[in-house]
Amino acid sequence: MNNLLLDTHILIWSLTKSDELTVEVKEAIKLAKADKSLYLSSISLWEIAMLAQKQRISVYRRIADFLQTIEKIRGLNILQITANIAAESVTLPGDIHGDPADRIIIASCREISATLITRDQQILDWANLGHMKTLRG
Repeated sequence: MNNLLLDTHILIWSLTKSDELTVEVKEAIKLAKADKSLYLSSISLWEIAMLAQKQRISVYRRIADFLQTIEKIRGLNILQITANIAAESVTLPGDIHGDPADRIIIASCREISATLITRDQQILDWANLGHMKTLRG
């Protein structure tokens, strides 16, 4: 199976509102977890902490505990930001997001030749230009 990388909102939906996800996406996530080819960029942990701080998502425990629970999900690999990923994030081809977290997620995905599961239309449009593989979440 190919590597799959989850955009931050896809991870949140998979944990809290799975009805947002298509059957195809749920199955792809399940297979990738079983195959240990499911990834999350470490920047997504920061994004989740920011969303909780801004009260855009509700977590019913300390945010650090919630993030540690995510880190312990069996079959989910947390991809750290490496020198290559950092460099790639600022040299992405074409016209893409100015959002640094999205750029790091995209660069992370490209670094491991993964398919990004996202519903971010800007990323989907950019990917359709041949820059990376995506699956609409």
